Amino acid sequence: MNGVAIRAEGDTFAINYLAMEIWNEEKQERTFKNAWITDKRITKDNVKQLGARWKIENEHNNVLKHRGYNLEHNFGHGKNHASEVFCLLNLLSLLFHGIQDLVDEDYRKARASFGRRDAFFWALRYEMSRYRHEDWHDFLMTIAGVMVEFGIAD
Repeated sequence: MNGVAIRAEGDTFAINYLAMEIWNEEKQERTFKNAWITDKRITKDNVKQLGARWKIENEHNNVLKHRGYNLEHNFGHGKNHASEVFCLLNLLSLLFHGIQDLVDEDYRKARASFGRRDAFFWALRYEMSRYRHEDWHDFLMTIAGVMVEFGIAD
């Protein structure tokens, strides 16, 4: 729906409302239900794109919150811009790891040694804080090798 009043009474502005439900025919149950508001006009041509955009954003936010990046709604307000800086650092680290996953075979091998991303990050921190390595390759292969040696990974 486009042009919906945000409040029932008083001066208000209009928003555009999108709701989505996913029904699983096999299980005969609703597996997903959500609604969003936007300032973008919703049309037959862009409704799938808007839903897909939300899905991508939601998945990235879940990774940032629950998969080792520790993104929180509030890092503390600070005196100036602490929360914005911390959030930006989280986004940059997600981007950096995504690039590493695309271009660095050693990174992919080390990452594949762990089931959970936060466990991988813990191993990176542990290894970095206790040992000095000659180079990035040595560092990542040590992490991957330790996991295999102790039977924690393939």
